[in-house]
Amino acid sequence: AARGAALRVSLHDGAAVIREATLDAPALRLGLAWRGLEVAPWYPNGKGEQPLYTLNVVLYDADGAEIDRATRRVGFKHVEWQPCEGAPPGADPWLCVVNGAPVFLQGVNWTPVRPNFADVTEANCRQRLETYKALGVNILRVWGGAVLEKAWFYDACDELGLMVWQEFPLSSSGTDNYAPDDPQSIAELAAVARSYIARRQHHVSLLLWCGGNELMNLPSPDNPFGRPLDLRHPMLRRFAEIVRAEDPARRFLPTSAQGPRFMANPLEFGQGVHWDVHGPWDVSGTIGLEWDEYWRKDDALFRAETGAPGASPVDIIEQYKGDCDVMPASFENPLWRRTSWWIEWPHYIKEHGKEPESLAAYVAWSQQRQRDALATAVGACKARFPRCGGIILWMGHDCFPCTANTAILDFHGRPKPAAEGLSKIWREREEEKKK
Repeated sequence: AARGAALRVSLHDGAAVIREATLDAPALRLGLAWRGLEVAPWYPNGKGEQPLYTLNVVLYDADGAEIDRATRRVGFKHVEWQPCEGAPPGADPWLCVVNGAPVFLQGVNWTPVRPNFADVTEANCRQRLETYKALGVNILRVWGGAVLEKAWFYDACDELGLMVWQEFPLSSSGTDNYAPDDPQSIAELAAVARSYIARRQHHVSLLLWCGGNELMNLPSPDNPFGRPLDLRHPMLRRFAEIVRAEDPARRFLPTSAQGPRFMANPLEFGQGVHWDVHGPWDVSGTIGLEWDEYWRKDDALFRAETGAPGASPVDIIEQYKGDCDVMPASFENPLWRRTSWWIEWPHYIKEHGKEPESLAAYVAWSQQRQRDALATAVGACKARFPRCGGIILWMGHDCFPCTANTAILDFHGRPKPAAEGLSKIWREREEEKKK
């Protein structure tokens, strides 16, 4: 705009012009704000329609010749964040209110469709997004270990009513989860954050910005996983300043998990220390309680990552086994040891008193186990709404062929039984009255 003498802005609904304005050079410095537009609100999936409009901007020089132009597809929604019912004083607000109505945030963590981004087509991306819409998902978390997706991803989310939780590219490493705080790193990542915002802020599906995934202080005796970082960290404080300056209408979250605890400790249920937490991801993990009892007692305000493992379909395991044997599905088998976190062979034997008779028998058991576990977790969180604002599963789809993972869509984008079971819960309408 600094090169131009005038700017022409127009908002269109198809061929109809909703509003237009021309700004001269002095007015350009002040910007433009329109109120009272005759537009329909955009709603998340399952709550209403997703009307989209066209915004045209044309820049002219002093002689009236066109210098540049840009076109954006936009929508209109109003978002407020309110405290969950019964939340402890001072807790972050985790009740998302869209166009005046509280919405239970239900969805998955979005990972790249393939590790090699050059191999991903728009059709690959849209197939998974349309599947999530059909299942009843209304939010996708593009977590800090991923990338800024191509424009077609956000275009499709606008069309499908899939809200996007977008993180800047910082993530835990498993060894050092503390975000960099040196001036050079802060300056370089600040430029990345500005670029993310400039390219994607016009998308109505965009719900919030987040500084990154699982950024934490070092563990301590009273907090064994470490406390999530907050705005006292210089990198995250700089991110917050950029969002406040360049996209002030949207929420900024320093990191996820966020609050006093990274994970929910059953020994601390009822103490008000579980805000946005991660985990558990394993039905047989060290959560201190049986899975069903854990979710009956859960008091988290929000869960941005929760999962349970389930084997891939037989055809994928057979297709990508190479020269390995498909059985046994144990740590001793290198085919399964590639994803050793999700080996459940001992639990099958414990339940049945013997090894499975076939790969098909083991896969069927594992997939049903995942279906039951995730239905319990998501069902419990949704039943607590509005005391709980939502739950996002780790994870949505597999980006590489594997024997087992926590994904609910397989490598080809096909729903596992867990996805089909979750759809029944996701597609239920939230109760109109608070319990």
